[in-house]
Amino acid sequence: MNEDLDEVQKKIDEKKMEVQTTNIFDRKKSVAVVEEKSKSESDELVNNMFTEAVKFEVANNEELQDEVLDTAKQFTKTKMQIIKTDVDTEHKEAVFNNRKDACESYGFSEKTTPTWATKAMTWGYNVMLAIWLFIGTFTFMPVIFIAKKISVGLKNTWLAVLFALLLYIGITFGIPLLLTLL
Repeated sequence: MNEDLDEVQKKIDEKKMEVQTTNIFDRKKSVAVVEEKSKSESDELVNNMFTEAVKFEVANNEELQDEVLDTAKQFTKTKMQIIKTDVDTEHKEAVFNNRKDACESYGFSEKTTPTWATKAMTWGYNVMLAIWLFIGTFTFMPVIFIAKKISVGLKNTWLAVLFALLLYIGITFGIPLLLTLL
């Protein structure tokens, strides 16, 4: 009698292994699930029966398999779209951070500004910077340059700026005035 029980137990274990190793998406005819009665409480028995019933249904119901595969496909597409959006946002932030001064001169402070707009603002900023440098070359840059050189010796910035301004005005207006008098 013990040999019969051992043989039945062996067959049950073989069936369990066969069900566990079966790919439920192969669309092959699945083997019926043999369930071993649990020796614990009735709740555990019911839970095990339900688990086995779900495995059986997924293994044998092609319509359910199709729904699971469709859901998995949609889930994967959604996750990939999220990753793609995050990468795009990081790229926009990097471009914005590299051209932050140009964007802020136009009043943009949002890091997700489209890259084409950031590039356009950079171009406009470069044009305005070139104009500013040209004008500055003949107006305030000489005063600042001379003031820095004078402040090295005087150690008083306000006095250096005053001398630099007087020197600049003298050169700018004094030389043309002297040339007209000659």
